[in-house]
Amino acid sequence: MNADDDILARRLAVTLAQAATALPGPPDGALGAVRRRFDRRRRRLRLATAAAMACVALATAATVAGPYLGLRPSPAAPPDGAIDLWTLDVAERNPGLRDRIDAYDRDSGVGVRLSTFGNDAYKTVLAAPWPDPAPDVYENWGGASLAGPVRAGRAADLTDAVAERPEVAGALLPGVLAGARVDGRLYGLPMTGVQPVVLFYHKKLFADAGLSPPRTYADLLRAVDVFRDRGVTPLALAGGERWPALMYLAYLTDRLGGADVSAAVAAGRPGAWRQPALARAAALCQELVRHGAFGDTADVLRYDSGDASRSLADGRAAMQVMGSWEYGSQLHSDPAFAARDLGWVPFPTVAGGAGDAADLVGVPANYLTVDARSPYRAEAVDFLLRTVTSDRYLDGLLEAGEVPAVRDLEPRLAGRPHADFARFAHGLAAAAPSFTLVWDQALPPAVAGELLDRTAQLFRLEITPEAFVAAMAATG
Repeated sequence: MNADDDILARRLAVTLAQAATALPGPPDGALGAVRRRFDRRRRRLRLATAAAMACVALATAATVAGPYLGLRPSPAAPPDGAIDLWTLDVAERNPGLRDRIDAYDRDSGVGVRLSTFGNDAYKTVLAAPWPDPAPDVYENWGGASLAGPVRAGRAADLTDAVAERPEVAGALLPGVLAGARVDGRLYGLPMTGVQPVVLFYHKKLFADAGLSPPRTYADLLRAVDVFRDRGVTPLALAGGERWPALMYLAYLTDRLGGADVSAAVAAGRPGAWRQPALARAAALCQELVRHGAFGDTADVLRYDSGDASRSLADGRAAMQVMGSWEYGSQLHSDPAFAARDLGWVPFPTVAGGAGDAADLVGVPANYLTVDARSPYRAEAVDFLLRTVTSDRYLDGLLEAGEVPAVRDLEPRLAGRPHADFARFAHGLAAAAPSFTLVWDQALPPAVAGELLDRTAQLFRLEITPEAFVAAMAATG
């Protein structure tokens, strides 16, 4: 695909996302099922083939995409001067977001137009060069996904605006706000809840096997052997997407070497990949593979499509290491399982390791950032300040199974059915001595891509731990 085709594909992907967002809410029955199938297929869209496929899909979408294709405006569309807000599609689970958008449309006279994307498509659409058309507000993970736009002048400095609204800054966990700082300045506000990576497990399977959830790596290895012998995949791994495997490597590195080692890797410091804890962590990953921890289908399971999560819910797998968003996914797709048999514990410790058992790996939060070149910059900043700590928005996060990144969460949990998990995840985040951003988000895209490729090879036993370290050290 040449540069012109790439630009066309990205523009079409944006148009399709906007068209899909413009669809009316599905009624009960067959139409709702059709829309859900459409949504799932849209999330699986691969940008590599978008230049060809999007033209066909665009023709289908044209009848509902008027406001985005220059056709007859939809009466439900925001006015022509609208703040374009781009997020991942999981944002749709927060009913408070739509409520706040509607309120801002009504009260400010400036519309907010939400476009949502699947994970892989979103990363491609936001890749350099900056997309055209560009969003006014966009979701990001902090780390390199925020530092790049800051350096390119596509992120508005929110430091002074937030300082003038102490009720906003004072409500949020300082450790989460730190994830949106670049060179000491603030460029984002948390859109999601706190997202530590934890170990989820199937309570009934563990009870049937007479096991307690693993607290140490030795416990984990023992559980792997037991479940393998019982014909159950011990750990659901969405190896069809490379990033879930990286969570094991990052956590084991932290547990073995401590937060300083993890931080050195995340910051891309010279010599970071040569630290002994990394090679030892890579060896433990391969030990899990050789014990059959991930079964025979890890290379084809995907997370975005729900494959790995379903295998945990239906009892084909006993555990899954995943970000706290897994709770919301299970709550959304299988609420009975989430309420009855879904359990969770922190990622296991490693005997003799230098890491603190309370250290976390994950995503402190996903952030909303305003494009510094937006013609609606002032309005967009105002929208963020009104939204992210509002009662309706925070309550919406809780309804979606997320854990708001606020200091005082307990009063919001009264009478809520998901309070146990919220207390667990919030307690981890509030008490963590270190909260390391997952490496594929912390590192620049080229290095992250190499890391994901090499991690996949490591888990397929195609390279040794030493070869993995050497390959990554060569990236700088």
